[in-house]
Amino acid sequence: MQPEGKSYPFDHLPAIDYDAHPAYGRVMSMPMLGARLKALSYFGYGFLLTSAQRIIDSEHLPQQADAGKPLVAVLRGLPTTLRLILLQRLSRFTAGQAYAPKTERGTAIFVPLQGDGFAVTRLGNDAIAQIRNLLAPQLKTLEQRATPAGDPDGSRISVDPAAAPDLYRWFNQTAADLGLTEAASAYLKRPVGVGRIAAEIVDAPTAPPASPFADVSVDASPCAGFKVDLGYHVLKLMVYLGEVGPANGPLTYVAGSNRAATRFWDGLIRRANDLCGLSSTLQSWRETFYALPAGLQRKASFGADLVADSNFAAAIEASQVAVTSSDGNAVLYDPAGIHRDAAPTQGRRTAVIVTFTELPR
Repeated sequence: MQPEGKSYPFDHLPAIDYDAHPAYGRVMSMPMLGARLKALSYFGYGFLLTSAQRIIDSEHLPQQADAGKPLVAVLRGLPTTLRLILLQRLSRFTAGQAYAPKTERGTAIFVPLQGDGFAVTRLGNDAIAQIRNLLAPQLKTLEQRATPAGDPDGSRISVDPAAAPDLYRWFNQTAADLGLTEAASAYLKRPVGVGRIAAEIVDAPTAPPASPFADVSVDASPCAGFKVDLGYHVLKLMVYLGEVGPANGPLTYVAGSNRAATRFWDGLIRRANDLCGLSSTLQSWRETFYALPAGLQRKASFGADLVADSNFAAAIEASQVAVTSSDGNAVLYDPAGIHRDAAPTQGRRTAVIVTFTELPR
């Protein structure tokens, strides 16, 4: 299901006034110099990490196999890595319309993906059965864990491409047949393929989750869980392996928010804070985050901090689209846009998450 008349109205991601926030500025004293320096040191570490990821684009480079020491492996593979970086930058610069979709299936996926940030499709029952068969060991392990939402490490198992080549080969072929790979390449303007596959089972919690700001008697935000991902230049495909209704934690995407997530410095700042832990809502981390200068008080995982009566919270609620099984059992989306998933209030959600990344040259 694509949205009808829904579109995120701002040209930037939500900006939050933390001085006026009931869980930050209203209950916290003015940070002292020591606290500010501590916060800046944390931020500086995160900023270095995310800047290096952005410059090197390490997610899209092939891993250098070497059984020796890590430093030796890096030095030995440095000429190859530099060559790959230069080739990738050159090919992106000259891409133009080279990756525009050429088939009806690819175009049908690409048009809503480009406009809304996501596109819904449907896999046949045979394909779903095949996925369950290929991921049977991982799904069995996850079923025994019965992990509630909020624990991504416990609810998800990533599959190593080297350990499951048949699985990756099947997904690459299926994605190509459905036009997903063609649309993803057109959207990212580079050749892409299935880079990562993860199985996921999330159960609803036995009791409603408490507000992250319960310590200061502030209710949870209706936008809790909304975020933008930390990675760059990737698309994700969520495939439901069972029925997913509104209460089972469907992927929820804010239509058109992919166009608001393109500001370079804003993205670096948000990812830096998340990488160094400053996006945490725990009281001690909130105090450290609040000690940052106002211009650096931005998060990639910002949903919990959105005040219910703010313009941004209203815009997200008005523009969000929850993709359920009645709409389709697979959704290709840009994780740089505002989205939320895996927050069931009833039952269970079983899914596989496929990440499309740039193919090595």
